[in-house]
Amino acid sequence: MTTHVRLLPAIQATVSLAALAIATPAYAQDAPADDNSGGAIREIVVTAQKRSESVQSIPIAVTALDEKAMESATIDDIRDIAGRVPSLVVDSVGAGPSAAAISIRGISFEDIEKSFDPAVGVVVDGVFIGTNTGQLLDSFDIERLEVLRGPQGTLFGRNTIGGVINVIRTKPTQDFGVRGQFAYSNFDTKRGRLVVNTGSLGGIIALKAFGYYDKTDGYYFNVTQNRRQGKYETLTGGVTALITPSDAITAQITYQHSRERGETVSSALSETSREVLCAAPGVPGFSPLAECNRWALPDHGLYTTFSAIDTPVRNDADSITGNVDIELSDRLTLSSVTGYIKNKESVTQDFDGSSANFFETKRDQRYHQFSQEIRLLADLDPVNLLVGGYYFNSNYKLDQSTNFGVVLGQGSTAVLRQYVDHTAKSYAAFADAQIRLTDAFKISLGARYTDDKKEIFNNFGRIGALVGLTLPSFDGKSCVAATGTFSPAPGVVLPVYTAANNCSGSDSFGKFTWRANAEYTIEPGKLVYASFSRGFRSGGFNGRAASPTSLGPYQPETVDAYEVGLKADWLDRTLRTNLAFYYTKYNNKQEEVVQPAPPGSSSPQETVVQNASSADIKGFEAEIIAQMSNAFSFNASFSYTDAQYNSFFNDIVGLTTGSAADGIPDDVSTLTLRRAPKIQWSAGLNYTKDVGSGRIDASTLLRYQSRYVTCITPNKPVVPGAVTNDNRCFTEDRENLSAEIGYTHFLGEGREVSLSLFGRNLTNHKGLSSTLPVAGLFTFGAAIQPRTYGVELGFRF
Repeated sequence: MTTHVRLLPAIQATVSLAALAIATPAYAQDAPADDNSGGAIREIVVTAQKRSESVQSIPIAVTALDEKAMESATIDDIRDIAGRVPSLVVDSVGAGPSAAAISIRGISFEDIEKSFDPAVGVVVDGVFIGTNTGQLLDSFDIERLEVLRGPQGTLFGRNTIGGVINVIRTKPTQDFGVRGQFAYSNFDTKRGRLVVNTGSLGGIIALKAFGYYDKTDGYYFNVTQNRRQGKYETLTGGVTALITPSDAITAQITYQHSRERGETVSSALSETSREVLCAAPGVPGFSPLAECNRWALPDHGLYTTFSAIDTPVRNDADSITGNVDIELSDRLTLSSVTGYIKNKESVTQDFDGSSANFFETKRDQRYHQFSQEIRLLADLDPVNLLVGGYYFNSNYKLDQSTNFGVVLGQGSTAVLRQYVDHTAKSYAAFADAQIRLTDAFKISLGARYTDDKKEIFNNFGRIGALVGLTLPSFDGKSCVAATGTFSPAPGVVLPVYTAANNCSGSDSFGKFTWRANAEYTIEPGKLVYASFSRGFRSGGFNGRAASPTSLGPYQPETVDAYEVGLKADWLDRTLRTNLAFYYTKYNNKQEEVVQPAPPGSSSPQETVVQNASSADIKGFEAEIIAQMSNAFSFNASFSYTDAQYNSFFNDIVGLTTGSAADGIPDDVSTLTLRRAPKIQWSAGLNYTKDVGSGRIDASTLLRYQSRYVTCITPNKPVVPGAVTNDNRCFTEDRENLSAEIGYTHFLGEGREVSLSLFGRNLTNHKGLSSTLPVAGLFTFGAAIQPRTYGVELGFRF
C-alpha cells in the first residue's frame, strides 16, 4: 500500500503534473457523464459501508472521487482535496516522513509520535495506516478516493473519531496497457509516473507494475548556507497481482517499496519577550537578533531560514496488502484483508530554526504493523447483514539523540538520548445490518466492540555522559533515575544515578461503539436521512514522556455525532444538491498540556497527555454540481463549522513569567480548537470539448478557508479567564486559485498523448502551514507552498 510515498509537506514543493485545475468535491464526486449518458451526472459506486453502493444512495456524508474525476482534477496528493471536500483541512507536519495533520469537522491530530492513534483514519485497499506519518498519499493510479465525514466506529479497522479517507488503487487490467505522466515545474521540480499492465496471463493472473518519482529543490531559502532549502527526492515502485482462479474467487496482492531522501525545514518564529532562545540575542548560544521577532515581517518571514546544520531525512518503507473475496453463494460473500507495513527512518531536525546550536534532534526509528480483517456479507432480503472480526498489531522502536547547545546544556553542549519501545494490539468484533422496511424506508444498525492493549518502555531521556559518572554501565537504553547527589569538586553538585524500574507501563482499553440511521427515499434520486454514530479513540502512553509523571496512561476519548441530510438530483440528473447538518459532542478529549517537571528531569517543564477537555462542534455542509451542457459544468462546496470547548482545565499560572505554578487547574476553555476554520467554500468551472482528433480540457477552481489555529498553546502573558491561543498559531484567511488547460490527441485504439499547462495558488498567497511553541524555549513553523506552475506530458496506449 502507498505509505510514506509523499514528501514532507512542509518541506517539499512537488507540483501536480497536470495539476491543478480542478474539480470541487461535488464535481469530483460525480463528474460529467460520457456522451452516451444523455448529459446526466455520472454515478460513482463506493464501498464506504463495505458494500458496493451508489454514493447518492447511502445515508452518510461522503465525498467520492473516481479515477476520471481525479484525472480531471489533477490532484497530486490528499492535501489537494482539502477545500474541495467540505469541513476537511490537511496540513503538513515537517517532523516526520509524509506526515499529515488531517482535520474533519474540527476534529484533528497532528503528532508524529507513533504511540498516538490518528483521529482521522487513512485506509488504503482496506488497510488502516496506524500512524500520522505516511498519510500523504500520491493520487496517481487510484481508482477511487472516498472521504467519510464523522466518526467511523463500526466498519473501518481501528476506530476513528473524525472520519476516514478511504483509498482504493486500480486493479490490473485484462488487457496490456501502459500509461504515464512526466512533468516539470518551478523550484526545479521534476516528476514521473508510469504504470504497466501485462493483461491476463493464462486467464488466471494479471499483473500491474508501477513506479513514481519526485525531485524538488524546495521553496525556502537558507541565508546561512546560501542555498535553496527543502530539497526532496522520492522513489516508489511495486507490483500488483490480480488472481482469479474461478468466477467465485478473486485475490489481489500488492507489494510496494518507497525510498525518501531529503531534508527537514524549520522556520524561526521565536521572540525576545517569549522564548529562551531569543532572551539574549547575539550572545554565544542564543539566536542572533535578526533571527528573532520575525512574525511582523511580510509572510511572517517563514520562507527565509537560518539553520547552520544539515538536516537529512532518510526513510525506506515496504508494504504488502492482500485482498481476497470468495462468493460462497449468491447471497454470501467472505472477504479477507491482510496488511503488513514496515519502515526504517532517520530524521534530523534543527527545531529552533536558528543558526545557533540550541536544540537539534536525530530520530532513528523502526516501525511495523500487521492487520487482519475477516468479513462475511449476507444478503438476506430484506436484511443485508455484515459481520466480521479485526486484529491489529504494531511496534516501534525510537532511538533519539537531542543536542543541547551551551544555553540548555548549562555552559557546555550535551547530548540527551531517549529510547522508546512501544507495542499496540487491538482486537475487535463488529456487525452491521441494513433493514429495508418498505421500498422507500430503510434503517441501519451497527455495533463494534474494541479491546486495545498497549505497552511501553521509555527511559525518559538521559544525558549519557552525566549518567556515566555514577553508572558507567549505562547504555543509553536502560532505565535509570536520579537518587541523590554528589560533589566532585567544591561548589559542583551533580546527580547520582542508579538503575530503576519505573520506565514501563501497560494498560487495556475496551469500548463498545454503535451507530444507527434511518433513510427515506422521497422519490427516485431524492433521499433524506438522519443518523447517530459514536467514535472511540483509544487511550495509551506518551512516547515523548520525560518522566514517570508524564508517561501515562491517558484514557480513551469519545465522539457522539448526530446528523441529518438530503441527497437530491434534479432536472433529469443535471443538477445535484447534497446538504448535511451535524452536531458533535466531543468527550474526554485528549490534550497535551504543559506542567512543571519533577526533580531530576532533563527539562524544567514537561508535556503531559490528559483527558482535560470536552467540546461541542456543529455545522452545515453543501455540495452542488450543475451540468450546464455537454461542454460546461459548474461545481461548488460550502461548509460552516462552529467548534468550541465546553470545558478545558490546565494549570497555566506557572507559565506566566514571574509567577510560580500553584498546582490548581485553570479554566482555559476560551482557547480555540485546532484546524477548525469557520468558513470553507470552493467554486469551479470545467470545460471539455472534442476538437478534430482530440479534446480540449480546461478548468479552474477557487478555494477559500477562513483563518484557523494550528496550536492550542496559550498566548503570553497568560490571563486566567481570558486565555487565547498563541497569536503566531493563527493562519490568515486564504484563497487558492488553480487553473489548467490541456489538449489530448487521440491516436486510435485507446492510445493517446496529452499536453497540459497548470498553475496552483495563482494568487501567490503565502503564509503559515503549522506552528509549535515549545515550553517557552523556542517556536518554529512551516510555510504553505507559494505559486507553482508547470507543464505535463501524458500518454496512454
